[in-house]
Amino acid sequence: MAEVIKPELTEDGKVLRKIRSFVRREGRLTKGQEQAMNDCWPTMGIDFEEKQLNWTEVFGNDNPVVLEIGFGMGASLVEMAKNAPEKNFIGIEVHSQVLVLV
Repeated sequence: MAEVIKPELTEDGKVLRKIRSFVRREGRLTKGQEQAMNDCWPTMGIDFEEKQLNWTEVFGNDNPVVLEIGFGMGASLVEMAKNAPEKNFIGIEVHSQVLVLV
């Protein structure tokens, strides 16, 4: 007989989703992606440093931060940000050349 596993819940009763796995993207960036990286990184990127980020400094406010891992072309991330302006959104793409959007 199969065992029934009940999901773990948050304090407000929502199902706690756990990270199962991810696949690193190893392909090369297209010319358009490379151009976007060059054009947008100064205002939307975060350079890696071996220290904890201070989200208040990064965003200029103390709103809650939502992390999206593997945001693809970014359309859903932009839509989420438009629909929840009271939150800060950050996206991390699982790619050998990691792209972070704020």
